[in-house]
Amino acid sequence: MDGTTVTLLRREDMLVLDFTFSNISRSGTAGAVVLGPTTPGTAGTITAHFPPQSALEEATSLAVASTSTKRVRYSGESTVALRVPPGTSVPFTADGLLSWAALQAAQAGTVLECVWGLFFGPASADSVWRHVTAPVTGSSGATAIWHTRIAPASAPLWEDGPVGLVGVASPRGRQPFTSSLSAPHRQQIHNATGTRPVTANRLVLSALGANADLAGDWKDLPALGITGYRHRSAGGRDIVVQVDERGFLLPFGFPVQVTTRTERRLDYGLVQSIRLTVLKPEITYEGVAGLPNGGRAFPFVRIRVDQPVDTEISLGTPLERVGYWVHRADAPATALPFTLSADDRLGHRVHFTAPLVFIRGDFAYGGLSGPLVTYENITKNLPLPATGRLELAPDGNTTDEKSTVDIAELRVGAEPSQATSAQLMAAGRLAAHPRLLSVGARIPALDALASPPAGTGVSTAAPAAVTGTVHQLKLYDKYVTGGLATARQVYASLPNAADFAPPPAASGAVAALGLMVSGLSATTGLVGGKLDTVAAGQFDPGAYFKPPAGAGDLPTRLLGVIDLTQLVEPGPVGAGDGTSTPKIVTTVEHAQGATKPPTAVRTEMTWRPRIKVTTIAPLTTTKPDSLDIRSTSLARFDGSPPAAEVRGELRDFRLSFANILSIEFRRVAFTGKPGASPDLDVKIGAVGFDGDLRFLDKLREYLPTPAGGPRVDVDPKGVEVGYGLAVPTVGAGVFLLQNLVLSIRVRLPFDGTPVRTTFAISSRDHPFLVTVSLLGGGGCLAVTVESGEVTVLEAQLEFGAAAALDLGVASGSVSITAGVYLKLDHGASRLKGFLRAVGALDVLGIISVSVEFYLSLETIDVPKDPANPGGRKRKEIVGRAVVTVRVRVAFFSQSVSLPMERRFGGGGDPSYSDAFPSQNAWSRRCAAFAALEDAS
Repeated sequence: MDGTTVTLLRREDMLVLDFTFSNISRSGTAGAVVLGPTTPGTAGTITAHFPPQSALEEATSLAVASTSTKRVRYSGESTVALRVPPGTSVPFTADGLLSWAALQAAQAGTVLECVWGLFFGPASADSVWRHVTAPVTGSSGATAIWHTRIAPASAPLWEDGPVGLVGVASPRGRQPFTSSLSAPHRQQIHNATGTRPVTANRLVLSALGANADLAGDWKDLPALGITGYRHRSAGGRDIVVQVDERGFLLPFGFPVQVTTRTERRLDYGLVQSIRLTVLKPEITYEGVAGLPNGGRAFPFVRIRVDQPVDTEISLGTPLERVGYWVHRADAPATALPFTLSADDRLGHRVHFTAPLVFIRGDFAYGGLSGPLVTYENITKNLPLPATGRLELAPDGNTTDEKSTVDIAELRVGAEPSQATSAQLMAAGRLAAHPRLLSVGARIPALDALASPPAGTGVSTAAPAAVTGTVHQLKLYDKYVTGGLATARQVYASLPNAADFAPPPAASGAVAALGLMVSGLSATTGLVGGKLDTVAAGQFDPGAYFKPPAGAGDLPTRLLGVIDLTQLVEPGPVGAGDGTSTPKIVTTVEHAQGATKPPTAVRTEMTWRPRIKVTTIAPLTTTKPDSLDIRSTSLARFDGSPPAAEVRGELRDFRLSFANILSIEFRRVAFTGKPGASPDLDVKIGAVGFDGDLRFLDKLREYLPTPAGGPRVDVDPKGVEVGYGLAVPTVGAGVFLLQNLVLSIRVRLPFDGTPVRTTFAISSRDHPFLVTVSLLGGGGCLAVTVESGEVTVLEAQLEFGAAAALDLGVASGSVSITAGVYLKLDHGASRLKGFLRAVGALDVLGIISVSVEFYLSLETIDVPKDPANPGGRKRKEIVGRAVVTVRVRVAFFSQSVSLPMERRFGGGGDPSYSDAFPSQNAWSRRCAAFAALEDAS
């Protein structure tokens, strides 16, 4: 009979079975044919094949239940194997093939797909199948459908289970639509039955499908992800199916239970709800075994789910095969936002929202390295809105807020735990720990010194310090792996360096600091340059401060013109007290202790570097500790005006300008507060001429009137030191020198602009005068120098001659005067010149005649386009000539003037834009030419 299939069909009770045989032979004569083992001493097997016993039926979410037609897929056949012992025979009749009581139910070969996709078999050999062999018709004339049920061999005939079932073949994987069980559910149930069988309280097989009542309980087996399973079906169609799973929410590790319940409703068919319950809403990380790097990668010690803790969900995008993103039940395409609160080691609380990932319990205790990489590739671009303050790098030895920032957003990843699976399972912990990928934070030290209030030169601080710019921060790798001591107190890096350039008034007016902030330090606050250099304990001013953007750019300068990076001594980073690198830190003040809400933010800047004793024109320093900068700003949370104070002091230095004047400063000190004029203390030592004018210092000793001391003028914008030397009138024969004054003014601005020096010989209002016999003249000269370059040059020179003759009866005079005026101001130029000739004749006082000729030339700027007066300019030379004749006879006089003006264009040939101001002009130009002929 091996290889033979026998089909048993019976219309009365809808019996449909196929039988196959193994090691079975037929014997006997007609009417008495029996089946028995073919090989003596070896049992044979008769296998009954049932039609599909279950169906995969489409289920819709309870939140969006639908009455539309549902899809269905039927299972494969189910088989029951029966063992025919040696020496036993089975009548080859319908009753004989259905008489299973005399046979042994075989475990091997029994495959029951009473649940679609799951293949069960009896867990032990002491179970039997019970049924009738002939149709059963009741008193009403109805015939019962033939069916068979499994029961323990020891159970009474009228009782069913319980019978243990185990998985005997790999479950089906993919399915075309959502149903009572998912592929992961089936796999977990299959795996769980290998540890503890599913209990079949009732299992009936028939031609219409199986009636099943199955239950599984694995709550006490932590290695399994599934904790409970209940399945009730009738006629192969599910009635109620519930799966309970344990797992964790990544990245924080909250233990949760996910209950998937599917039930049949008359209106909607199968509807499914998935409910997530947070079993432990609060997680702590202190003292956790296997926490990487001592927990420095995640500065929170406690985190809590505020809501939801028990809610309906839907399954989102899978995270490889270990879990899925938790989505909203009413919007399956949208991640469910969890509201969380987290406490750091100083008790600060941060509130934020985040989508989370459910990790199945059977994957929770190891093997997550790959999925965590996938997870971080997503979350590094997933900012989580957050509010609160966070101590990024707490120091276990103090409760001072050395690394506290105002949080605006978080990016959280996860890293594998270093604990063993056994340790994690015993502690009920996920094999992953959260880590801070980056944080969007406000850095008050950057904002508090950003801009001064008008007219005070002092930083505002308050609004910006509380609500300033959000910067992306990452925990510094060396801090995470080794701690603050290893990283020389550097705890955070800025992937996008922040430009920090407070106004000079915020750094004591004597210096301007410019650095690209690349990190944060627990001791010095803002850190510039390469963090690895600072972490190695070295301070390199050239790398620490902001490099120049171009020629003439000095972002970090002293007195507006000296490159501080060339002046400050490199060396060790120091103790973080501002003696080497600038200390720019922010602290939070509490009115009644650290446990109370903060009342203000205090930002302090301190810098007392050692500077080189050297000369960097125009500065000469004489002591290494001559620079001291301190700034304090207090931003209050109650909305009251900010308080601020800045102090800057530079001592023992000498300025030499244009090799003309040398001034020794004993002290330049600046103190500023909001609402008050700056307090300046300038102490000047020796002042003298330098270079080629040094002889004037010697000359001053012989002058009859001693020169006055330097003049110091102070205003909110800067300090100006002036010095003048007046030379008395000098006469020697026909030579006469008058009104000669040598002066110099040095302007030290507080706005960061360069020091300005002006050297002058007399002035336009009071020119010097020189007379030699009949010839005379005068003039003035002024030169202004900034950053070593001449920015303003103003010069005026006038000269002339005069002669007169008196013969008694008649007299006459002749004079000629000429002058030139030139001014160059930051690239703009102006030139003027004149010539004036006058002749006069008088006869007896009755008749007089005079003739005057006046000629002037000057350059002026005129618009290139008269229709656009504010547009580009060009130079023109304007010449004016006037001849004036005056005649007087007795009481009659007449004057006649003949003026003339001429203009001369300047600037050379017109530019392309001048000739063709628009495309139309160029097109008209091209159209005026004949078209080129085609040479071909």
